[in-house]
Amino acid sequence: MELHQRTKEERLLAASNSQIANLPRLRESLLTGKTNERFFSMTAWYQLETFALKALFIDKDITFARLCFYKCGLLDELLINKYDEKILNAGIVHLTFALLSDDKELIRRYANLTDSTYLQKVMQGLSTPMYILQCIMKDDWAEFEHTMQIMKTKTAPKLKMDLDAAYFEAFAEKDKNKMEQILAELVSPKVHKRRNSQQVYGEFISQPALGYAKLAWLKGIEVEVNSPYVPKELLPVKPLESYRELDLFTDFQ
Repeated sequence: MELHQRTKEERLLAASNSQIANLPRLRESLLTGKTNERFFSMTAWYQLETFALKALFIDKDITFARLCFYKCGLLDELLINKYDEKILNAGIVHLTFALLSDDKELIRRYANLTDSTYLQKVMQGLSTPMYILQCIMKDDWAEFEHTMQIMKTKTAPKLKMDLDAAYFEAFAEKDKNKMEQILAELVSPKVHKRRNSQQVYGEFISQPALGYAKLAWLKGIEVEVNSPYVPKELLPVKPLESYRELDLFTDFQ
């Protein structure tokens, strides 16, 4: 059966199985020095993205999904702090996974991550949404107000992010109804398709709606989003009793 003829669950399972089949080759490359920690960590992040979605939507194992999200956050920390990787300039997906882990310490650290070009990109209006989300995470409302001016004058018109700017303002005002209205627009078919073009994964979750909704719950604003693209079971804040680092070569074989 052709891939496009399969159900979305079958496509996700196929993607997961493909990632697992590649693990021995990846391990061999790491052991023989053909790949390095930096490349391995970037590859592992995308594998864990697949495994998290499989755990959530196929295995119905939210605990394991949270562990995958947690490991993704730890890999981001490593790549940014050790290798100056420009993950913060790549959009909200990485930050969303850290939020979905529900690990308070990881989320606290993530709110303070930066790289050598990050603040410059923020001032240019490019990484501004990520920085604003970090301000919200830290309750730094003075810096939030300052950066929102960049968001409204540079980012929103340049990157077509008026909805995002409106959501951030509604968040600051704790206007739950307005936040829910904007989230509903973000998961509408037209907007979802434009902002979630990644094959397979865009069939299951909607960004930035999922990240925006999760952050609201973390801050005590229990927004409701009537969409399968924002899984309701991920929104309540339920930290695991303990977190452990997953090992790709032992936990997924």
